[in-house]
Amino acid sequence: AEAILTSGQADAVLLGRELLRDPHWPRRAVRELGVPSPLPWPEQYGYAV
Repeated sequence: AEAILTSGQADAVLLGRELLRDPHWPRRAVRELGVPSPLPWPEQYGYAV
């Protein structure tokens, strides 16, 4: 997605189907890219405890 945007091939990249298949995809991407500060868990997840 990053390469498509930076090369100017597209203005936006949509992840709808991937997020339906794997709702944790953004968290995996952050971990695999080595981003130093992880994303916080959505507040709604705390209500399930």
